[in-house]
Amino acid sequence: MPQHLAIIGAGPSGLTLAAILQKYSVPFTIFERETSSSSRFQGGSLDLHPDSGQLALREAGLWEDFQQYARYHDQDYRFGDKTAATWLFHQAPANADGRPEIDRSMLRKILIDSLDPRNIRWGYSVSEITPQSNGQIQLTFQDGQDSVLTDLVVGADGTRSKVRPLLTSMQPAYTGLTVIDCRISNLDEQFPHLADFVGRGTFFCLSEGSGIFMQRNGDGSLRVYPCLRVEEKWAWSDPSFDWWDCAKMTGFLIDTFFSTWDPRLKEVIRSVDPVLTPRAQYRMPPGLRYPHRKGFTLIEDALHVMSWFAGEGANLAMLDALDIARAIVANPGDLDQAVRDYEVKVVASCRADVTNEMSQDLLVKAMADDSPRAYVEAMAKAMDVWFAAGKLLARGETKAL
Repeated sequence: MPQHLAIIGAGPSGLTLAAILQKYSVPFTIFERETSSSSRFQGGSLDLHPDSGQLALREAGLWEDFQQYARYHDQDYRFGDKTAATWLFHQAPANADGRPEIDRSMLRKILIDSLDPRNIRWGYSVSEITPQSNGQIQLTFQDGQDSVLTDLVVGADGTRSKVRPLLTSMQPAYTGLTVIDCRISNLDEQFPHLADFVGRGTFFCLSEGSGIFMQRNGDGSLRVYPCLRVEEKWAWSDPSFDWWDCAKMTGFLIDTFFSTWDPRLKEVIRSVDPVLTPRAQYRMPPGLRYPHRKGFTLIEDALHVMSWFAGEGANLAMLDALDIARAIVANPGDLDQAVRDYEVKVVASCRADVTNEMSQDLLVKAMADDSPRAYVEAMAKAMDVWFAAGKLLARGETKAL
């Protein structure tokens, strides 16, 4: 009887793993706690990199689907201060290549649409994971669905993974940053003057330990993230905070963190849709290794959650999916050996640690009292590596440091 995989979580990594396994006729089921593919807004835009995210989509046979929605023109990156003065600007030429943007929701749709719907169980929130005497694992679910037996549980279930505690006691740590997740729908139609101000791609303004991150999305919206250097539980610490009251809380954010900022930046915050979601940002401490345990493994944020400042989290997650899928295909009928091979390559080597440390270093520089100086200097060096060939982005004018 063929061995069966249970993938816990239908994020980009879990779905990518499923798409590759399906290509090679490997039996699997995804168990996702969300009730449907549209039950929750999926966040902003991702830039997929040639040697990770793009490589995984090619292996899954989804390259052409990706090309239909990839936004090569949205690779502009502009960094400024609270006066909206530009300190660093990389501008995408008309023939930009390399690291195109795609909305998370569209990437997820491409992956889900490629899968046999019978292999995704929506509304299945895992409550217990119990090893059996015969070597299989039993999954039990919160809402009383029938339990499931499987041969391998792949934890693709994010920062608060339920699979991770079966392998390690290490838990993510707070990075010192909380963002308020917001968006402006139909930016060009609603606020053409703000659309001109923001421009294409990404515009990130930083000063005095706070920031406003603005990112164009393919659906015409602008993702807006006020970035705050606050305590981990700050967003829920004051009983007067009401995150459902958009006018009250955007006014509070402006008065408390952005009172001296450029009026256009304050208007961006005032103009967001009436849905504000505080999100404390976490990272896995470097050096996570765990002894192999038959029947279990981790990928993506369950293994190496990090802040988004290096722009690598989703790409590393999709690369994890590619690597474990290749190991499974290379070891037909021996899931345990496949997991061992994968864990030697990815877990034992702590492959994500360098990027994790880089991301945290950039975060600390970005949220420093003297930002954006150190952050811009670090980003200029990083972007010279990311776009070294010169064909991806052309360096624009830069304010003298």
